[in-house]
Amino acid sequence: MKSVEPSFRSLSRDERRERILWAAKHVMLEKGVEEASMDDVAAAAGTTKPTVYAHFGSKDELFAAVVELIKGLFLGKLKSPEAYGSDPVEAVALFCARFVELSCWRDAVAYQRVTLAAAARTPGISAAVYDALFAGASRSLSVYLRAHKLTRTPDRDAELVLAAACWTPVMRHLFGVEPPNPEPPSESQPGARADLKRIRETVALVASRWKTGG
Repeated sequence: MKSVEPSFRSLSRDERRERILWAAKHVMLEKGVEEASMDDVAAAAGTTKPTVYAHFGSKDELFAAVVELIKGLFLGKLKSPEAYGSDPVEAVALFCARFVELSCWRDAVAYQRVTLAAAARTPGISAAVYDALFAGASRSLSVYLRAHKLTRTPDRDAELVLAAACWTPVMRHLFGVEPPNPEPPSESQPGARADLKRIRETVALVASRWKTGG
């Protein structure tokens, strides 16, 4: 039997805020940043526009919170390279493969596209999405490289390995050269929906420059 969603009024304040956030996330995906309105969000959340404004003072504040929600979801699913095994090169390769899978999933591609379309008029939101997806992954990888003393330049090499291993597949999906993956990545098989062989070769090539113990 299908569960019945509780009414907005029956929720706690935190639950109401959470529902508004998820509603805004779906509206943003469906209509884009510029076309989405607070009325749309209120309707999707099952409440009124004044109630939405009681939780978020402006549309910009609401969509900034949506980006933070997306960031938490994305980085939570990406995890740290530590989660992918004890061999550093293989762990970095699987981390990059997971990044590709998450970035090339249908919903992720759609969010990247709607924020890019609005970048000229709402650069803050598009920059926040870049930080949530790409810069966040680079920081996580840099922390790993530094902690394991794999290179003397962890920030630079984190950007380098992500660009080398991930740029082409992400851009091909973003620009429609290849269709986005319709299903979210498998939790149990990282890399199953990425070209893991090519990514491993790329990471191994970059890793050959690393100075162990540097």
